[in-house]
Amino acid sequence: MKRRAIITAAMVAFMAFGMSTASAQEQNVDWKLVSKNLVKALASDNAGLRQSAMLMIVRHGDKLQVKDAVYDVMHVYRTSDNPCVQKLALATLHKMESKWAMGFLRVDYRFQKSDELKRMVAAILQEYDAKREAAS
Repeated sequence: MKRRAIITAAMVAFMAFGMSTASAQEQNVDWKLVSKNLVKALASDNAGLRQSAMLMIVRHGDKLQVKDAVYDVMHVYRTSDNPCVQKLALATLHKMESKWAMGFLRVDYRFQKSDELKRMVAAILQEYDAKREAAS
């Protein structure tokens, strides 16, 4: 029991230290360079690299300028046979907030066969429309 408490305390301390270090490191990031490299990664033939790049965009989308890669992400969404990869691509498109991509998703919604993806597309479009209405 005592050992478990010590391990738990050590884990909490490690996580707290890790989070403070991560936020300090994040302040020193050259987001313009990261954006440029993510756009290159999304154009790559390596599926793992593309998926990692999409995950980075989902995590840090508010700090990135990756609008040039919207066609590459849309290509992944349309051609992937893996529903998890399609969901990741949808989340990435949502973070990119591209007017063109949202227009494409409106058309895709009508023809989407997967109920799960259809619900996700509907939620993305609803949030996008709500943001646009609030901004005007």
